[in-house]
Amino acid sequence: MMRLGQVFWSIAILDAALLAIFFAIALQDSGGRQDGGRAMGMFFFVLVPAVVLGAAMLLFHFSAGWPMKSIALFIVVVPGLWFAKTQVEGWTIDRRIEANRQGVGYFEGDAMRQMGAAVVQRDVATLMRIGATVDVNTPGRDMTLMRLAVDSPDTRISDGNELPVVRALLALGAQANDALPVACVRFDSALLTLLLAAGADANLKVSPQEPLVFGVMSSVTPANFSLLASHGLDLNSSSYDNPLAVQLAIYRRWDLLAILIELRGDTARARPDGRTVGSELASQIAEETAAGREPPPELRRALQLLNDKRVGP
Repeated sequence: MMRLGQVFWSIAILDAALLAIFFAIALQDSGGRQDGGRAMGMFFFVLVPAVVLGAAMLLFHFSAGWPMKSIALFIVVVPGLWFAKTQVEGWTIDRRIEANRQGVGYFEGDAMRQMGAAVVQRDVATLMRIGATVDVNTPGRDMTLMRLAVDSPDTRISDGNELPVVRALLALGAQANDALPVACVRFDSALLTLLLAAGADANLKVSPQEPLVFGVMSSVTPANFSLLASHGLDLNSSSYDNPLAVQLAIYRRWDLLAILIELRGDTARARPDGRTVGSELASQIAEETAAGREPPPELRRALQLLNDKRVGP
């Protein structure tokens, strides 16, 4: 019984210390702010466990038999360990998210962490000063400095403030291709123009059988598509034997399909299931007509360009 008491009180004191630590961390993270969500979190994850722990201590102290003492021990051991585990994991995740937000969490080594922070802060001077001492293409945790430079909550929108950082990274030898997927889907073409001029591959493949253009064709703008084409985009490329022209028709990117047709891309090749550009456009025209709708102008233009190509020289 003496040994049981020693085990119980050791664990109970440890639980109490952990609760005190978590309470202090919660107060520090709150910064003196009061809000309903934080108050509920303090209630359920600090106050309630503290009350349960206190009850277990009273139960153990005033119980004479080992069955009740064993219940008290179970209360402080199992829920206490689970609570400690969840709190530590939550705290660790929060710290990792904050470190990533600051740019230092993805990389190893002081120099790369400083580079990550400089990218986020748009500190070109620091990038150029430290960049000569590191390999700027060293990958971090699912991130590179170049990808971090163009990372944003909405990848399609940018105020352009990443461009000086991208130029600095390119000057330091960063791979332009790392930022190409983001650049393709931007509403403006400034980033894509910069990367292509620096040697980014318009035919970059995201997997052995899938060029990047297939992954971005739902959102790439006509201006960016034309820019890729002017830098060597293979308009006759395919993804898993699905020709680009047919996929554009299926995805109803008639604006991009019109550009492809005007640039004399292949529109005759069929998919393995037999679908062609012509059959797909005809089906879509029939669908609109059957629904009593006027076919969209972009659809009619793509079909007209296709027909002109068929009868042209």
